Amino acid sequence: MIIIKGLMLLLLLFSHIGLASADYTEAMRHYERQEYQQALQVFGEAARSGDADALYMLGRLHEAGSGTPQDFVQAHKWYNLSASRGHRHAGSARDAVAERMTAQQIAEAQQAARVWQPEEAPSSQATPPSRPDIETLSGRQGVVEVQRELNRLGYDAGPVDGVMGRRTRNAIREYQADVDMAQDGHATADLLRRLRQTERVAVTATTPPPTTSPRVALQDDFNDGDYRRNPAWTVLSGDFSIDRNGLRSTVEIAEERAPAAPSLRSDRPEDVGLAMLRLILEQTGNVQPQAVPAAAETARIFVAAPIRNAFEMELDLASRKQEGSLEMGVFQGNRPGSGYRLVYRPDSRPGLNLTRVTSDGSDVIASSNGSINLEDGNFHTLTWSRAENGEMRISIDGRRVIQARDKSFREGFQGFVLANHGGDYSLGRIRVED
Repeated sequence: MIIIKGLMLLLLLFSHIGLASADYTEAMRHYERQEYQQALQVFGEAARSGDADALYMLGRLHEAGSGTPQDFVQAHKWYNLSASRGHRHAGSARDAVAERMTAQQIAEAQQAARVWQPEEAPSSQATPPSRPDIETLSGRQGVVEVQRELNRLGYDAGPVDGVMGRRTRNAIREYQADVDMAQDGHATADLLRRLRQTERVAVTATTPPPTTSPRVALQDDFNDGDYRRNPAWTVLSGDFSIDRNGLRSTVEIAEERAPAAPSLRSDRPEDVGLAMLRLILEQTGNVQPQAVPAAAETARIFVAAPIRNAFEMELDLASRKQEGSLEMGVFQGNRPGSGYRLVYRPDSRPGLNLTRVTSDGSDVIASSNGSINLEDGNFHTLTWSRAENGEMRISIDGRRVIQARDKSFREGFQGFVLANHGGDYSLGRIRVED
């Protein structure tokens, strides 16, 4: 009798696991066909057992407002629950949606996550959902499985259609970078095996990550009319002032001037002859002296604020002249030194460069496509995020303009620096969380 009861218990356990797997697979099919209301319902059924992937997908649906009204509190709750069960991308998704929430909403979402309980604790012996044997897949079927696995893990591979488009290749490269594989962007059998293994590790992780709220490392809107306190900014060169638009700096580019005459050496008579010939030609009007632009004075200011290696930054910027350039970024050291800089050049191609500054000089890590023109009389919001794996994303007014990865700096940063190399700029607000 005891043996029979044990067998019945095992049958109930494995039938529950199989049901949860079937629910998730069915929900993904609805999601891929953009049947979001059906996907929301079935993901909800799969999430009742604490499935990390299903919880994560509930967060995505609520964040986007797909199949349900957009609800950041619910999205934050589901992401938080998924992260506590080991989903590798839920934590960053939770932190990103928190950027768009008030402190009260975040507290509400955290309380909702604390009181939520699964119907049954997930078994540590749970097996992954049944999937086609990798060795039996055709080329297109293999791509379909790779796309499905990437989307399940939070990488945006686009539609699950078996077509190797740009989004699929970028998602593959992003995953390969995260797991230290060669970033070739190819959908291979080895890649699919690694994806499936990663999923099992993510779902069965037993040590939940911390769910602490982001720390505000730097914040200033200049409403107090004084940049020298709360927090204290330090001017290194040039002039800065506070007006109704915030911190303002104007640097005039000097007029063009003729280059200085070259120095002549007595041991090189050919130099003297060429100089005399050029002087004669200029006086007769056959050659015009070449003018070169004079270097603009640089207005440079910084604020000391310890910033962790991974951060979320948001700036409100206004530019009024299509000339010069604006440089801004985080630095290491007591005064602006090594670190990362964004360099904006109005009406130039590219309009924005992400550079790495070290004692050996500066290198461009990535650039935007085409020109960026902010000279329309309005403020524009620039967001800059850096993850612990070195992934950086820069957006302007919600539009992604740069995405790159660099792990050169593994320590935290000591502050933020801004430099005006010719132009009329205002910094209306800055907020950095880490």
